[in-house]
Amino acid sequence: MDKTIIKDIKTQFFALRNGEIADRLRKAGSPYRIIFGLLVPQIQEVALSQEYSRELAEFLWNNDTTRESRLLATMVFPKDEFTMADALKWVETVDTEELVDMLCFQLVRNVEGAESLVAQFIDNEKPLLKYFALRLSMNLLIIGRLKDMDSLKGWAETEFANDNMSTKLLCKQIINEIAEWQR
Repeated sequence: MDKTIIKDIKTQFFALRNGEIADRLRKAGSPYRIIFGLLVPQIQEVALSQEYSRELAEFLWNNDTTRESRLLATMVFPKDEFTMADALKWVETVDTEELVDMLCFQLVRNVEGAESLVAQFIDNEKPLLKYFALRLSMNLLIIGRLKDMDSLKGWAETEFANDNMSTKLLCKQIINEIAEWQR
């Protein structure tokens, strides 16, 4: 990996840092040791200064101590090169809902066969992987690539009844979106 690219990225992160947001994320329990406190549009700005690159994205993803590096990884990975194998590998190492949101939106929803990941992870015992399945299903639903709406509606209703605050709002959105599709 070209160290000048990484140095440039870190310099941009440092220049855009926001200590107040970083402190809030830490207090909220963010697992990252290094948090610059950038907002997603600022991370997108950094992404625009880079070329799409699998090598860079994987390097950033593997920097699992820095929040912004992991989020940026989802933005610089070439969408047409992200495979089902990549999706499975990356989803197993997600560590926050924010990262799940970005991973699904930026990459996984574009993978051929992504709907199979919903069924694979929807009943997972790990809350973050269940959240992944629900977030991915919402992404697929919105872009019209989800075929099994009935099963998803049942899963969302069941999960909504569980009163898990992490998934409750997402389940309500899924239920409402399916109702709109079925009109």
